[in-house]
Amino acid sequence: MAINTCVLGYGVSARIFQIPYILLTPGLRLHSILQRTGDSASHDHPTAKLHRDISTVLSDPDIHLVIVSTSNASHYPITKSLLLAGKHVVVEKPFTIIASEADDLVALAKETGRLLTVFHNRRWDADFLTLRRLLSENTFGTLVSLRSHFDRYKPDNARTPTWKAQQVPGNGVLYDLGSHLVDQSLVLFGVPDRVFASVRDERGSSADPTKGYGEEGFIDDAFDAVLYYDRRLQGASITSLCERQVRFVVRGTKAGWEKWGLDLQEDQTKEGMKVEDEEFGVEKEGEWGVITTPGKGSERVQEERGWYRGFFENLVEALEGKAEVEVKAEQAAGVVRVLECLGRSEKEGRVLDVPRGPG
Repeated sequence: MAINTCVLGYGVSARIFQIPYILLTPGLRLHSILQRTGDSASHDHPTAKLHRDISTVLSDPDIHLVIVSTSNASHYPITKSLLLAGKHVVVEKPFTIIASEADDLVALAKETGRLLTVFHNRRWDADFLTLRRLLSENTFGTLVSLRSHFDRYKPDNARTPTWKAQQVPGNGVLYDLGSHLVDQSLVLFGVPDRVFASVRDERGSSADPTKGYGEEGFIDDAFDAVLYYDRRLQGASITSLCERQVRFVVRGTKAGWEKWGLDLQEDQTKEGMKVEDEEFGVEKEGEWGVITTPGKGSERVQEERGWYRGFFENLVEALEGKAEVEVKAEQAAGVVRVLECLGRSEKEGRVLDVPRGPG
């Protein structure tokens, strides 16, 4: 029996990253969409039921799975109500904006016996899958440092006004794109021992220039973070005016690797390429990363295929009891804990120990 799935919200994430994969993944059925205003969801997906209010989603017994693709601050109360209503839930990143709320949801999912996971789909980026392969093959020897970037520049006049532009705690790039960078770091190395961060408004977009990170009236558009793992350093940053963007720089005792440019899957979907196309998620050789080995020089290394479908395929298997869910809610709570700590580091201007979660 197909898993009836409801998507809350009809923004970019729902349209680009979620619904196309629901439609393609065997075992999932797009049952309904919650869109509070407008009719674009019904126009694009006429066979899906349209909800206008969360109350009708909660009371609909035919809905098995709900994907929460709403504003960051709403994730906790909406997810809590869905779990209490007996629904399985996928939450868009960030899981929540407060770690204690994430911990509460993890405990509630266990109590209700519902599956709870978070949409950290960039674990299936081509470059990250390639990096995991290179690490598993001991390509680098002893790892010395890893720099992870998600650099971009979008002028203010090119930005479409959405809830993401609201200058409230939990919005801004640290919790938005930073969630991806931190999650990938935790997948590779676990929770860091200590962190340090600089979180900034480089374009002067904040409504109140006297406010700082975490205060209403401030919105961050750039950050640099250092995650300390014993002797190993993991750096993360965002926002650049450069045309050619660095993604990963890895340094080891045996080799180094540099990767430029972001994963193709988002742009390919926006350009109209179908997810099932053979070229979807496949990078051309000229875009592959370059590995440098002493005595051997530099050469391009073949990229893995980007595969966001992997998140949804695993989701179906987990709901059918055939596999463990790949993105565990406890891991996503750890991401929020690190993000909180990075924010405190910015406010206090010092390196901080990262607290461990329950259990």
